[in-house]
Amino acid sequence: MPGHPARTEPTPTRPAGQRRWLTPVAVALAAVAVLVAVLLLPWYLLNWDLAGVKPVPADRANEVNAIRSTLMQGLAGLALLVGVFFTWRQIQVSRQGQVTDRYTKAVDQLGQGGLEVKVGGIYALERIARDSLADRLTIVEVLTTFIRLHSPLSPGTDKRQRPPSVEAKLLAARSTDQRAPMRDRAPHIQAAITVLGRLPAAGEKRSCGLSRVDLVSSDLGRRDLAEADLHYSDLSYSFLRGADLRRADLTGVWFVRAVLIGARLHQADLRSAVLWQARLEDADLRATDLTAADLTGARLNGARLDLADLRGADFSQADLTDTTFRGAMADDTTIWPAGFDPQRAGVLPAEAAPPLRPKSYFEEP
Repeated sequence: MPGHPARTEPTPTRPAGQRRWLTPVAVALAAVAVLVAVLLLPWYLLNWDLAGVKPVPADRANEVNAIRSTLMQGLAGLALLVGVFFTWRQIQVSRQGQVTDRYTKAVDQLGQGGLEVKVGGIYALERIARDSLADRLTIVEVLTTFIRLHSPLSPGTDKRQRPPSVEAKLLAARSTDQRAPMRDRAPHIQAAITVLGRLPAAGEKRSCGLSRVDLVSSDLGRRDLAEADLHYSDLSYSFLRGADLRRADLTGVWFVRAVLIGARLHQADLRSAVLWQARLEDADLRATDLTAADLTGARLNGARLDLADLRGADFSQADLTDTTFRGAMADDTTIWPAGFDPQRAGVLPAEAAPPLRPKSYFEEP
């Protein structure tokens, strides 16, 4: 009828019962074909090889049997290879099933009540991530979600006001309530961040989305959090000695009295970060963005700030002994400690400085 789609006849399908017996029949036919080939092919091969040869050898039967033996050995080798392939395939399927069962049980443990059960589930996920490369990124996402749900930043914490004077900042850094270490007050959160920091990459960099989380007094020493997103999180009083935070998003992060000795912060984004009395001795801060960062009272002995963006940064009472600033840029809003000569240290005015946050990896000899 006009306006109606043309009617099409459905494609006939074989009944399920018919499909079930087709496979055995096909196998039987293939076996018969192989048997016929083994019986007849040697005669044709021998006749082709002896074409035009006279007199005809008397031991043709023995020659045919030799050819048949060779064919049987080849077929046996082929069957062995096929068997090995299907055995390997079955092992892989079984292994994937075991990984899936282990993953399901570990995730179930994260949702149960006891801290011991949660910690066990976290370390079980770490074992799975090391055994199964395909599941590693998924496990990273599970652990970051777990941390965000169980250790969120208190409402309004990311908008807290900084005291106006240097003395008030240093007093606040010393008098702020220093909570118990993370491993004591929240061992499940410490376990999750520890696992995230020591998992190897899965061919591509991990995506650790840990923005606005409470990681006060956590232990991240020598952990790999390169390119992690930690913006507006609180890592005050944390231990990050030798941590890898290259190209990490640390915008607005609080590092009050944090230990960052020897930390790798190359090309990290530290805009508006709070580092009162932080320990940054020998830290790699090359090409970092420290715009409006507050480093009041920080210890930067031997740190490298080459090519860093220091516009609006506050270095009041900071220790800059042996700190390098080659190619770093600052402006009139940058606050330096008393007696420090930025021009002599190699700091450039903003209008004469290189491009902000260079993309290439800047190597020092």
